[in-house]
Amino acid sequence: MIWGQKLGARGFAGVLAGLILTFASSVQAEEACGELTVGWIDWPPYQMVGKNGDDTQPVGVDISAAEKYLGALGCDLKYVSKPWARLLKALEEGRLDVLLGMSNTEERRKYANFSAPYRNETVWLFMLANQHDFDHFTSLKDIIGSSFRLGVSRNAYYGEEYLTLMENPKFKDRVFQAIGGENFQMLISDRVDGFLVDKETGKARIKADGLEGVVIPHENVKVELGPVHIMLGKNSLSPDLLKKLNAIIQQDMIIPQS
Repeated sequence: MIWGQKLGARGFAGVLAGLILTFASSVQAEEACGELTVGWIDWPPYQMVGKNGDDTQPVGVDISAAEKYLGALGCDLKYVSKPWARLLKALEEGRLDVLLGMSNTEERRKYANFSAPYRNETVWLFMLANQHDFDHFTSLKDIIGSSFRLGVSRNAYYGEEYLTLMENPKFKDRVFQAIGGENFQMLISDRVDGFLVDKETGKARIKADGLEGVVIPHENVKVELGPVHIMLGKNSLSPDLLKKLNAIIQQDMIIPQS
């Protein structure tokens, strides 16, 4: 007796099949990724405006990674371009789902989850080609006690060594913050002596601005930031989908970046 009625073999099989379909549909609904809002900035060759200046269809290494890995989960990606600080704040407040090419830091883990790493990142010190007063530098700590003025991007992560150095007033006093591409203008206008930026990004901007032979990376000073990840809002992806995302990413090898 089920629900007060006798069921034959066919009837029971039909009920069972219905239950299985209902359960499967429920699981699929729970596992559906749905739409994710992805924030991006002008950061060649990783994140760049798309064809015909369309900022809703960006291109680049990180964008391709998002399409490949989140796309494999069936996620519908909606791209949003805003200033970097506003994107970070939006993700922290739950108004944005995804940021790409992100270092996994203790502060960010308070409000975000991170995928498995999908590439490595290194930033270099870029300077004017005709400036040789600081050729002897081998690391950021050499700035201490010098007249060097270091340009950095506001809200960017430059590694644990940099954070430790920033606790030293003699280093911190030599650091000047800007917003992304402003570092190039600060260098050309002699407001800083050099700035930190991803090497490939630096080379792309130099080419775009016609600064070949004018701005170059320092031969010795670079900072290995290690792996970068897809950063997701705490409620943007279920634990099961995040686990699946990590499995998809881990099928690929991390390609070292110089």
